[in-house]
Amino acid sequence: MSSLNALFSTPFYKSVLGFEHREDLKRFLLSCETDEFRHQNSPQTAHRQVFESQFDFLNWKQDIVGEFKRYLYDHLMKYLIDVNGFTQSEIEKLTFKNESWFHITRSGGYFQPHTHPLASVSIVYCVDPGDLDISNQREAGQIMFYDPRHNASMYIDPANRHMKRLFSFDGLRFRFKADEICIFPSYLQHSVEPYIGESPRITIAANFSFNLK
Repeated sequence: MSSLNALFSTPFYKSVLGFEHREDLKRFLLSCETDEFRHQNSPQTAHRQVFESQFDFLNWKQDIVGEFKRYLYDHLMKYLIDVNGFTQSEIEKLTFKNESWFHITRSGGYFQPHTHPLASVSIVYCVDPGDLDISNQREAGQIMFYDPRHNASMYIDPANRHMKRLFSFDGLRFRFKADEICIFPSYLQHSVEPYIGESPRITIAANFSFNLK
């Protein structure tokens, strides 16, 4: 008997957060685009088209942040249950810490390929995708995820060039819609292609590491 299995698969969760106060959150984040809240020592070289906040966003005490965090954690727990097969009692035994921040990206801003060391799970949430209808800029502002099997594409021929998404080594590229969230392993390399648009592209990101109580 033979079977075909998805060996070495990478879990990737994409959904709509359902956050009812997204516009309020957007206004709040734009009001924090100041030096008081700016990260002063970014892991990536800062450029003027991207504002990066300090890395403690989910610990801020404002009501809008606390409400957003509850929605975010609901999706995080669903991801952990689906990926690990955890029961509710097993989930309740987990403790975790995070680093979290937001980006306000204006025309010309981008992020180079990177991973998130010292974390197991990463999250990106789109508060506002900015201008989506951009003539001749099909890839502008898209997030790109790369196959972590670095040698998978070392040889390409008709037998492997068009494999199903489940097995393909092609990167995954898409442009966020408002209120979309994705959750993925922190080892998964990703980047943001240069954004072109008049209105800002606003995202929130977080990294999580876990332990047992």
